[in-house]
Amino acid sequence: MEHAFLRIGWYTQGTDCLGPDSRFAIWVQGCRKRCKGCIAQSLQSFDGGQAISVAELAEEILKSGTDGLTISGGEPFLQADAIAILLEKVKSARHELGVIIYSGMKYEELLEDSSAQKVLDYTDLLIDGEYIQELDDNRAMRGSSNQRMIFLSSRYTAEDMPEKRKNKLIFYDDKFRMIGIPTEETKRAMSLLRKQRED
Repeated sequence: MEHAFLRIGWYTQGTDCLGPDSRFAIWVQGCRKRCKGCIAQSLQSFDGGQAISVAELAEEILKSGTDGLTISGGEPFLQADAIAILLEKVKSARHELGVIIYSGMKYEELLEDSSAQKVLDYTDLLIDGEYIQELDDNRAMRGSSNQRMIFLSSRYTAEDMPEKRKNKLIFYDDKFRMIGIPTEETKRAMSLLRKQRED
């Protein structure tokens, strides 16, 4: 799979909103969950976004000089084979790069899939489980209290994680994107912005 491609919504580099230190963040395209209150509805479609060469993306990550990589979505493990190749490339060049992955699937489910296991082999922190709007407790690093932070290596500990949610809105043309886990204040702002666009 030397010429593997990953379908992504977008990526950014140098953010501190999705884990400790400076991070390269990727939002993959495609998800089947349709969680109530999902803030990334534009990433649900499997036809959206763009297909990007894994080799090209790995080069971008390595050039960025960031301390870590966070992969969210969408559902990353629906493209597990391509992500495993990506992580193998970046970790072989920079083994100290810390990897955080968000998934709507549970860890136990992922362990039953051989492709997912290859991704987990390179993952330092997995945040698992569906977003449940009624369980959104405004805690850092996760959307709702049912989601678990599962440390798969000694690279990170709970003490390394931010104490509060961090997020940032990026505006372009007449649209916006959000980096991080939204606070209640941010969700209200996003709702207002969407309403203004519809009017």
